[in-house]
Amino acid sequence: MADETGNYSFSSEADPSRRTRVRIDGPFDPGAARCHLIVGFDRHAAGHAALGYAIDLAAKLDAFLHVAHIVDTGDLPIDPDSAYWEQTITDTLEQERRDAWTLLEHAPGPWAYYSRPGCPAHLLTDLADTHDAEMIIIGTSRGGLAALLQRFTGESVTAQLLHHAQRPILVVPEPKAQ
Repeated sequence: MADETGNYSFSSEADPSRRTRVRIDGPFDPGAARCHLIVGFDRHAAGHAALGYAIDLAAKLDAFLHVAHIVDTGDLPIDPDSAYWEQTITDTLEQERRDAWTLLEHAPGPWAYYSRPGCPAHLLTDLADTHDAEMIIIGTSRGGLAALLQRFTGESVTAQLLHHAQRPILVVPEPKAQ
């Protein structure tokens, strides 16, 4: 729900109507942003790397940064019959938000955080179109058999964005393990 300033807040209450669509605005200075950047974010290392890179790039470009977490099956608990299923989803999404905020607290410019269910490529493209973004920034795929199958069938987020988005796509590699 929006507060009196129009900002959205997120509660960890197990309320499905609040979980479906969240927007949280960070610091805002209307004159600070010369352009908009969209970045996809998730709990994986490549998602964190993409957000870190996007924060640095937004500072250099004086850009408004739109951070989007797309709620997908990776956010869902394994057992849908669990008495704690709804709470587990809410807790997982709340942790995603906290992780993003940990990185965003150092962002020098304006930003907004979105959490929505749906097709990642469509939602990132829609957000980019809405704000006439300069580019969409995402992390590399997670790897493994599932990622291989998604690439083979053309269902990977990267492949979908490269084929359908009408703006540049920047793919940030996962940091090397040390």
